[in-house]
Amino acid sequence: MSRLGQVHSLVGVGHTRAGSGILRLIVTVDEPTGRDEGRPAPPNARDASDEERVWPEDLEVSRPHFGIDDVPPPGETLLYAWQHTLVDVSPFLLPLLIAGAVGYPAEAAAAMVSACLVSMGVFTFINATWGNRLPSVLGPSATDTGAMATAGAIFGAPAMWMAGFVGGLFETVLGASGALGPLRRFLPPYVCGIVVLAIALSLARVAGGWIFADPRPQLLGLAGATVATILVLTVLGHRLRRGVLARGALLLSLLFWGVGVAGALGLADLAAWGRAPWLGLPRLFAFGGPGLGWELAGGAVLGVVVGYIGSIAESIGDYAATCAVSGVPYRLRHIRRGITVEGIASAVGCLFGALPLTTYAQNVGVIATTGVASRRVVQVAAGILLLYGLSPKVGALLVVIPRPVVGAVFLVVCGMISLAGLRLLACGRKDEVTHLVTAVTLVPAVTLPLVAGAQREWFAALPQVAKLFLSNSVMLAITLGVLLNGLLRAWLPERDDSSV
Repeated sequence: MSRLGQVHSLVGVGHTRAGSGILRLIVTVDEPTGRDEGRPAPPNARDASDEERVWPEDLEVSRPHFGIDDVPPPGETLLYAWQHTLVDVSPFLLPLLIAGAVGYPAEAAAAMVSACLVSMGVFTFINATWGNRLPSVLGPSATDTGAMATAGAIFGAPAMWMAGFVGGLFETVLGASGALGPLRRFLPPYVCGIVVLAIALSLARVAGGWIFADPRPQLLGLAGATVATILVLTVLGHRLRRGVLARGALLLSLLFWGVGVAGALGLADLAAWGRAPWLGLPRLFAFGGPGLGWELAGGAVLGVVVGYIGSIAESIGDYAATCAVSGVPYRLRHIRRGITVEGIASAVGCLFGALPLTTYAQNVGVIATTGVASRRVVQVAAGILLLYGLSPKVGALLVVIPRPVVGAVFLVVCGMISLAGLRLLACGRKDEVTHLVTAVTLVPAVTLPLVAGAQREWFAALPQVAKLFLSNSVMLAITLGVLLNGLLRAWLPERDDSSV
């Protein structure tokens, strides 16, 4: 698969509380559930519409150990928050894709990394506090970034940044206007499940590539030891009633093997950490701005807006998985407010040289693994991300961890994400349309990018829009799932096959 195709795969969604052993699939229609339902009656029609459930069926799992509005003890909060930041490697990688596409030097790529981390911190806090108020972490979107890289390679950097800015405004208007509410019928739970599974399998391919990025036996041994330690700490935490061990297993394992042992063996580049500066501030109009050198090119805007549409569909699936692992119903306000914040973040970020943001699936997997769905934890994680951006030396800690160790942790998270997809896939009607759409969408979405990327000469000759779709499993899953579901629902009579 091409490098662009690999980076296109870096997108996301989550699973269930590890170690609980018991999962409840509850189909609800009007019954109030959980603390989320205890808010006062909406004062007007718009707010009443926001409180509607996205689907008649709600996928719910066992309550997390810490719910959305719970506040863990300070020490545990810091531990869980730091854990969230260590699975977010895209802001360190995706700027390199943009820099390579438009010919930026290494210094510009480093400035983009810093701007991305600051944008992540600011808008993650805003979203968790005033946006859709879910425990979600926002980060650079691989789908948007892939589209921007393609636009930059064809139309140049000024047109690329303008297209990213316009795409952010488009997403903001789409979210704030409430236009996505009526469109939710095109994304029923099982189609979101297909998208989530495609995301998980795409991420898993990336994680597997990281594990074998340096196949030295010592590093592969560290990767295996990291996974084994996660399992041991999870079991011990539950057996000894020391929940912090189970809920902090990802971070503790990553730091012990990736920093401590790898550093002692000389396998971690701690010198790179020493070279990183203590302070780095993002600049407004770092790469130009509207009226300051950016150019409006219709082809670039069209291609990037297509990427934004794919990112919006991913986010809708991510919100569903977040609600599922957090034990709250999925409501229209989660979509409207979340997409609005993501659009504002993407537009404003471009002005500072940051990439468009989306909701990360990796962090949904962390919630599912640890059973910690607290918004307070995510707010603290936002502060840590901001610190990464303002102090590159702090952010460099993640970079020095050997890639196979990070990949091993990421692979565990991908497994949790795939289970959330399976859970969404099992929710709702089980009829012939569901079976056909799943069969014709899921496997092609996962396999076609691998096959197409292997045919390098043929792939290089394709139009750019075709490359965007054939290199991205998630775009294929969204497009095929939505179109086939709509067409087959119109053509085939409804018939429940759940008893077959």
